Amino acid sequence: MAALRGRSTSDSPRVRHSQASALLRSLGPASIGVLVTDPPYDTVNRHGGTYLRRWFGRSLSWPQIGRVLAIGRRRLQADGLAIVLVNEAGLDEARRAVRAAGFARIRQAVWDKRAPGLGQGLRHQVEYVLFGLLPGSRTLTGTDLVAAPAVGSRTAGRYATEKPVGLGRELARIANVRRGELVVDPFAGSGNLLVGALERGARVVAGDTSVRAIRLATRRLAAVARPNPPAAARGRPSLEGRPSKARAPLRNSARQSRPKARPTTRHSRPKDGRP
Repeated sequence: MAALRGRSTSDSPRVRHSQASALLRSLGPASIGVLVTDPPYDTVNRHGGTYLRRWFGRSLSWPQIGRVLAIGRRRLQADGLAIVLVNEAGLDEARRAVRAAGFARIRQAVWDKRAPGLGQGLRHQVEYVLFGLLPGSRTLTGTDLVAAPAVGSRTAGRYATEKPVGLGRELARIANVRRGELVVDPFAGSGNLLVGALERGARVVAGDTSVRAIRLATRRLAAVARPNPPAAARGRPSLEGRPSKARAPLRNSARQSRPKARPTTRHSRPKDGRP
């Protein structure tokens, strides 16, 4: 296990270089509040390009992913739930896998990426979010449409199939992630899906088999885990900076002042007093 630096407490995020099934089996019964993940599904052939092969050792079929989800389900709290991301090509298989994992029902949401997706070849404008629910799962908040801009394919240092931090925040809000509860991503990748939960005060555990993914997730989550610096060290926010001369008159535009009287020059009136 590789503990992240930052907060030196037991609530600090943990990132493990581990198989997903082994990671979940290491957790106690009824310990997980939310299981959230974007698994390495093989619906789209990821072995067709050298770029993706550098990131993924191998992909998994949805029946294999379903068996991992079943392990996680047995470790969920009574009001817990699972959140699984999938593209359109694998939607039907993913729903079958979530059902086979033993979840009582599925709620489906659409992620509007607002821009073409990641990677090479076909790029999906939308993807889907499956909420695997237990009989006692908590009530979800929000709608069945989540809008968050996708991470651009040319973003420096991005993970091959990186999900945006904004999506993780929306999912944490919808799932009503609570302070102190455990949120786990056994296929963590960049770790971005856990950022929202960490910001809400949850304890997070991330796992992946890719060394590059582990390094990236460690950096991302460590940055969130660090306590905020003092206000004096942060300096003034950019939106509260000193206004430019051009914008200065707008600061008190609601105030109305009397117009100044026109000054009298020495040539405006004849010296002899005649009009």
